[in-house]
Amino acid sequence: LWKPRVDVVFVKLLGKPLGFKTMKEKLKSTWKLGGEFDLIDVRNGFFIVKFDHAVDKSKVVENDPWMIFDHYLSIRPWMPDFVSSEARIERTMVWVRFPNLGLEYYDESILPALTSTVGKPLKVDTMTMDVVRGRFAQVCAELELARLVVGKVWFRNHWFKVEYEGLHLLCSKCRCYGHLSRAGED
Repeated sequence: LWKPRVDVVFVKLLGKPLGFKTMKEKLKSTWKLGGEFDLIDVRNGFFIVKFDHAVDKSKVVENDPWMIFDHYLSIRPWMPDFVSSEARIERTMVWVRFPNLGLEYYDESILPALTSTVGKPLKVDTMTMDVVRGRFAQVCAELELARLVVGKVWFRNHWFKVEYEGLHLLCSKCRCYGHLSRAGED
């Protein structure tokens, strides 16, 4: 009998179903872990990942968001009585970009405030904080998938454009992230 461990998470690739073998190969090459992990497919696009080492699980969870084939990988903690057919992903972590933002705004207090207008800011990109490049500032944010995605924000008397890395699943009808409208839907 398989017993759940602390070092277990559920994963699902948003918007792109992958087979078992492809998912395992992509996770290995993306995560580059020190140890091994077991992968169990549980339907509806979800997989269980059992890590051999707690440090590998920490690396995966703390360095989120991860992308595979330009799609975000949703990672959620182990929970008993998980039913994949009923599980819904209501939020995801996304890299939010602010192009043409003045370098004076590349600040640990300003960028989260700006990001909070579109989602919950989680961390500022290291390259942004080190001002290695100036084309855009980038912040990781948690977005609610049912919430309207905005294309610009008003901040300090200016409109600033907002871009979302990997945002190709945008419904043309409701402007929410995570699904596409189907032909004939109202």
